[in-house]
Amino acid sequence: MECGSLASLLCSLPSLLLLVQLPRCGFADVFQVIGPTDPIVAVLGGDAILPCSLWPPMNVEDMELRWFRSTFAEAVLICQNRQELDEEQLPQYAGRTSLVRDFLSQGEAAVHIQNIQVSDNGKYTCLFRQGILSDEAILDLQVAGLGSAPQVHIEGP
Repeated sequence: MECGSLASLLCSLPSLLLLVQLPRCGFADVFQVIGPTDPIVAVLGGDAILPCSLWPPMNVEDMELRWFRSTFAEAVLICQNRQELDEEQLPQYAGRTSLVRDFLSQGEAAVHIQNIQVSDNGKYTCLFRQGILSDEAILDLQVAGLGSAPQVHIEGP
């Protein structure tokens, strides 16, 4: 190699390294998490399903799936390596949540919450992560209570 060619190669090396470090922009590497736009209404004491899906649809069985409340650490349900993890789960959700696995291969996942409580009311975030790529959607769960039928009693003079 000539000295001029070596200098030219060394000058272009930083540019080449920069290109190698850029994220890949292939269609299969980019996804968007979509959640319902309308609030999900659940009856106190009943069950609720909080669904999320990917666009474009792709298999999510090997992704990290996480539903959480206000912050990432407030986990409602975590699934990694096809297993539900309960180490980081908020105590009030222990034994009440499960992953709906019916359509994971089609890009759809949901958390099933049993025995809905008043404290379950509010915002939830579902996050899907594959390697360094992740996206999330925000859902709104509204808890409705059932009361007794109204009774009217009229007393005359």
